Amino acid sequence: MKKILKWIRRILISIIGLLIVLMVGLYIAFFFWKKDVVKNLPQDSQVISTDKGEIEYRLLGNADRYMLMIHGSPGSVHVSGGDSFLDKRFSVLGVSRPGYYQTPLTPRGTPKEEAALYKSLLDELNINSVYVNGISGGGPASIQFALDYPERTAALILSAAVSERIAPENDETGIIDKFFNTEFGAWIGIQIALSQVDEQMKEGINWYAKRAMFPMKKSNDGYENDNKQISILEDFPLEELTVPTIIFHGDKDINVPFSYAQNASDRIPNATLFEMKGKDHFVFFSSYRDTINIEIMHFVDNISAHEN
Repeated sequence: MKKILKWIRRILISIIGLLIVLMVGLYIAFFFWKKDVVKNLPQDSQVISTDKGEIEYRLLGNADRYMLMIHGSPGSVHVSGGDSFLDKRFSVLGVSRPGYYQTPLTPRGTPKEEAALYKSLLDELNINSVYVNGISGGGPASIQFALDYPERTAALILSAAVSERIAPENDETGIIDKFFNTEFGAWIGIQIALSQVDEQMKEGINWYAKRAMFPMKKSNDGYENDNKQISILEDFPLEELTVPTIIFHGDKDINVPFSYAQNASDRIPNATLFEMKGKDHFVFFSSYRDTINIEIMHFVDNISAHEN
């Protein structure tokens, strides 16, 4: 019996040793990965002072109509996207939302304050109106902008967007939860996720992680504020929206329930709901985004046709 216990101890010690070596190796890989990410963050954004505070933005294109990209949670100007609209007679205005990267958090961090900040940005850039494209956690500020500044909103595009309150989850205080909330833990989680998806989705997730999640100190304020604001979000008077609206949402979305899109579509006058059957919250990382962009352009062209 003593010999058996002795061998069991040796096996356990060997397993623990291997795990330690593995974690050290992974941490070294993460250290150099993060160093490379920080070094190669895009440098094509700038910070401008407005009467509502500073905001980081990136403006591409020379067209006289503008697409304002409002990213999700977490995010940054570096993942604001919209570049595919540059060859479709659009200029693209991307931002870092309050609390993310070089945009300071507004005093109360509310969607109304955020919308006012974007209006001030447009004033500084002498942009009269924009097509507002709100993604996921950028939904509340996008809706608020369209409500408060309809004269500056050519149309509202909501992509898997938060449009009503999401109750906070139970506090995650376990050791494993705390680990995955660290930078190293989050990186491990990303590697696990990457092993479960196809190459195109893998490329999209990798791109997003490198441009929006690390270093976490650049997005923590914004992400924590988003969670707070979404958990206390008051009901929007969606019936008062007067701008053309299209809503894209997957019916398998478990991050932002599809029922939110259905409710918004029912309440927003003349809104169009583009239901993405079998798609989840991360559909925008897949090849299906080409279909979404085509539908956006059909929507925009239809608006233009009615204006002429």
